[in-house]
Amino acid sequence: MIKKIVFVLLIILLLADLGYSFLQHYHMPFDGDMASHIIPADEIKPILSSPFGFKVFQEGITYHNPNRFFCHWSFYKFFNTIPLFLQKFASPVDSAYLSCAIAKILIQITLIALLAISISGSIFKFDFLLAAVLISPLFQANGYRSYMGIIDPSITYTFFYALPTILVIIYFMPLFMKYFYSIEMKGYKYIKYLWTPLALISSLSGPLNPGISLVIVLLLFLHKLTKNVAKSEIKNCLLKLKYAIQQIPNDYYFFSIPITIFSIYSLFLGRYNSFSISSKMPLSELYSRLPQGVYYSFTQKLGFPILFAILIINTIIIHYTLNTTEGKKILTLFKWFGLFALIYILLLPLGGYRSYRPNILRYDTIMPITLGLMFFFGKTSIFILNNFSNRKKYWYIPLLVLVLFVFENSDEPKFNQNECERKSIIQIAESSEQLIKIDNRCTVLEWYNIERPENSWLNMKLLKLWGIVKDENKRYYQ
Repeated sequence: MIKKIVFVLLIILLLADLGYSFLQHYHMPFDGDMASHIIPADEIKPILSSPFGFKVFQEGITYHNPNRFFCHWSFYKFFNTIPLFLQKFASPVDSAYLSCAIAKILIQITLIALLAISISGSIFKFDFLLAAVLISPLFQANGYRSYMGIIDPSITYTFFYALPTILVIIYFMPLFMKYFYSIEMKGYKYIKYLWTPLALISSLSGPLNPGISLVIVLLLFLHKLTKNVAKSEIKNCLLKLKYAIQQIPNDYYFFSIPITIFSIYSLFLGRYNSFSISSKMPLSELYSRLPQGVYYSFTQKLGFPILFAILIINTIIIHYTLNTTEGKKILTLFKWFGLFALIYILLLPLGGYRSYRPNILRYDTIMPITLGLMFFFGKTSIFILNNFSNRKKYWYIPLLVLVLFVFENSDEPKFNQNECERKSIIQIAESSEQLIKIDNRCTVLEWYNIERPENSWLNMKLLKLWGIVKDENKRYYQ
């Protein structure tokens, strides 16, 4: 009876948190990249016409993001379709904001579900629900979002960072489930050959995917090699290494070879990204900014320090009081994740300079590390709950509740963030003038205030596409 009550309570908490997140997403303003990607602008058209980036070689040209076709395509298709469909139920303006919120909450739910499966080992376990409840408050729309955010305020960035990360997790999930939980995913043998095209799609999606995948592959083989070498009794070093390589399971090669080839190809294509070429900075300068980036990313708000603190506490508890076979397995995985984070951060400067992240690290570029920390928070906490005596749970459960309360409390509502932009768009739609001066000084489908009317032409095309205005030849300024 008590377990049923707890089960229902956890479902209510999870639904409440997700509903709250949806409202936060719904009240976010549009970003300044939407119009250029949805219409699309001339600089985006080459991407959509060359899925695999062959245009770079066929025509000898450079253009924006030749190695990110699937992000551009999904974004283009979604916002050319969903806002118009939603107009059956909502006004054109509301449908556009609803589309952004729906996309964000679906991506958020998918990431939470994938993390919860990874933590619990099965969607049908009670621990799956508990894991989802534990990690859901860590998805910040406001609060600590600027340092550890997963779902970006910008819907464009959400499609280019959070969404592609889902593909990487799905790609390596069968391998993780098999070798960590000894679980063969049902039906996988019938769909496993879809994983090669998935490797291609993942590699030609977000900017982080190739790097994440290559580091994971490197550590997979390094872990297996060191393990095989350690258990080998062969004294000859070369023969021992040969034995270690021969003992690597075929599954490792099946997963690693396609994603490695496509990731390297994606990185090669990235050399022809006109945006990166125009933002050159010496590599030595980029690496000199790395320490400052690490410091500011992980220390400026309470989010990461609290997460680090609870992970340290959990690690100490497992190491000294719950040092079972499973406990050792979790701690070993945590160590390898630490190595992943170190290598990943050291590789980030190779991605080049962007003016909006001068210190290389930002919440979007460290997303795989943030998601990994969320996983270990959920994994270690649930392991402790499952193995602690009832007496010890009396102090540990309040500790977890306190951590979750801090995150929930920090994620303040801010349900008026797009109010000004919404009023401005309605003013544009209702005006009979061809040249409209916006009364408000907030951004309207831009990163900045539009002071020259001619700079609004692409945004007007988008408003026309969504049925918000009838005349795309109108112009606005502020």
